[in-house]
Amino acid sequence: MKVTVEDVPQVQVGTKGILIRIRDNDGGNLGKLRIGNAKVRWAKGARPERNAVSITVKELVEYLNQIPGA
Repeated sequence: MKVTVEDVPQVQVGTKGILIRIRDNDGGNLGKLRIGNAKVRWAKGARPERNAVSITVKELVEYLNQIPGA
């Protein structure tokens, strides 16, 4: 798996958020994860970001806290 972080002008999350592009070992596009101050957006595969699934950061944290061992 290959994960790259893009659009990070600073350590702080700016107005555009932080874009994490995720690819498989063969370079295939698995999706894009954009993390903003209030929302997290997931665009699976080649889906355009405008059609991404969006949840709040709070919902993401609640989901992650449900993972055993978290």
